[in-house]
Amino acid sequence: TVITPPPFSALPPRSPSSIVAIERFIHATRDSGYKSTGSAIAELVDNAIQASASDISIAITNDERQGISVEVWDNGSGMTPTTLQEALRFGGSTRFDDRGGLGRFGMGLPNSSVSQARRVEVITWTNKQSAYFSYLDVDEIASGKTKVIPRPVPTALPIGAVKKLGPSGTIVRWVRCDRSEERRVGKECRSRW
Repeated sequence: TVITPPPFSALPPRSPSSIVAIERFIHATRDSGYKSTGSAIAELVDNAIQASASDISIAITNDERQGISVEVWDNGSGMTPTTLQEALRFGGSTRFDDRGGLGRFGMGLPNSSVSQARRVEVITWTNKQSAYFSYLDVDEIASGKTKVIPRPVPTALPIGAVKKLGPSGTIVRWVRCDRSEERRVGKECRSRW
C-alpha cells in the first residue's frame, strides 16, 4: 500500500519557522568549537594575520565592576562597516573557504568570542578619520532584544590607537568573560606566544 501525503493546500496553516532557534542557538554555540581560551584567542590572532597585521597586542584585565576582559589589538587592514557587520555574523565571511589561515567558514570571530565572553565589542578603521563600532551581546540575543547584527556606528578611536597601531587596524574586546580565569588566560597566552 502506498500512502500519499495530502496536498499542501490541505495542510493547516503554520507560522513560519526560522532555521535556527536563535535564543537557544546562542547558548549552544558558546559550548562548541573552542576547548580553551588560548585557542579562542588564537582565532583572533589568525584573523589579524590574515588582515596583514604586523603588530598584534593581547591585553587581559580584571576589573572589579566588569570582571575579566580580553583585548586583541592589531594594525591590519581594518574593516569597512559592511565587512564588520559580516564578520560578526555566524557564517559571515569575506574569506569563505580561504585556506590561508585557521578559519574558513566565517565562524571564528563570533564563535571564539562568545565561547569565552558574554559580549564582544569591535572597533575597526581603514583610515584614522573613520572608525566604526559594533558588538554581539549574548544576553541581548538570548532575550530576543537583538535579532540582527547591530549596524556599525562611527566612533572615536581609543587614545593612542593610531600612534600604537597606525592608520588602520582592529580592536576586539571580550567583555564579561565568564568562561575563563585571569591566571589561566595569562598562562595560556604566554605558552602560545
